[in-house]
Amino acid sequence: MVNRMKLNTAIFLLLALLLLTSGGQGLRTYSGDSVLIDTPVNDDIFAAGSTVSINAPVDSVMVVGGTLNINAPVKGDVLAAGGQIHVNSDVGGKLVVAGGNVLLDGDVGTNLVAAGGQIDILSGKTINRDALIAGGSVSNAGRVNGTLTVSSNQFSNTGSAGKVVYQKVEDRKEERNEDRGMFNVFGLLTMLGYFILGLILVRYLPGVFTAVDREVRDSPVLKTLIGFVLIIASVIAILLVAITVVGLPIALISTMLFAAALMLTGIFVSYSLGKWIGERLKLKYGDLILFIVGFVVLNILFVLPFVGGLISTISMSLGFAAFLYAARRSSTFGAAKAAA
Repeated sequence: MVNRMKLNTAIFLLLALLLLTSGGQGLRTYSGDSVLIDTPVNDDIFAAGSTVSINAPVDSVMVVGGTLNINAPVKGDVLAAGGQIHVNSDVGGKLVVAGGNVLLDGDVGTNLVAAGGQIDILSGKTINRDALIAGGSVSNAGRVNGTLTVSSNQFSNTGSAGKVVYQKVEDRKEERNEDRGMFNVFGLLTMLGYFILGLILVRYLPGVFTAVDREVRDSPVLKTLIGFVLIIASVIAILLVAITVVGLPIALISTMLFAAALMLTGIFVSYSLGKWIGERLKLKYGDLILFIVGFVVLNILFVLPFVGGLISTISMSLGFAAFLYAARRSSTFGAAKAAA
């Protein structure tokens, strides 16, 4: 599926980031064919490898790899993506996982978000708040104190939950197989194209990204709402102009500019998200590295079940409004400077 290809590409980019950066400043990074963390780490960690095993307590974890084993308590949050994910100890914060097979054999302090082929919550394990799960086969033998929301083809619930919401997903594999290869390649190339374009623009137009980032941080909720309304209004305005023969050239040019602005929204938001993550984790990296971090995290969020589409809409709306505000502020400043 296209989403799976996007997730795999995001994992690849994160691996590249980890391999390109040296020892963490404000966090610890680990990478290699086999990663073993067997001494306590009083810090946040990034880890990537064919096999990653965490056998000692850590503060929080972002980990990607083939086989992931979390065998010691994690004080904060866990974000994990891989083929086999085994969470065999307690997670103090939220647990966000995506993998082929996910096994939960520990308590979760807040919320669980999981996507994969086979997802199992073992008996006696507790999720203290809500659980949002999407997979081919889901089994819950533990307890969810809040709402358990499941979207899957098969669902076994021998445990308990405050509330259960189940949506059965019909298997339409035969329909999807016809065009899957073409769309997978197209989605992969598109994502890589955005990534390369973002690196080029951040490298050669840093001032533009700084200006848009400033607008993203200034009233982001309000700008998201404004951006959503402006996108709809722009489409209506272009259609109205295109109705007239005289306005058709204007509509065509406006459509191209509008499409270009929408295509850049994800790049702008990736940059701002990377800068925000860098500030929170006290990363001492340059803009290009922080853009990669933001790009990877944002694309992982895009493929999360249920909320991925909402996050994509928010990203587009916020980026569109921030870009227009930055352009308006720049033109106003330029006019005032010229008048002086």
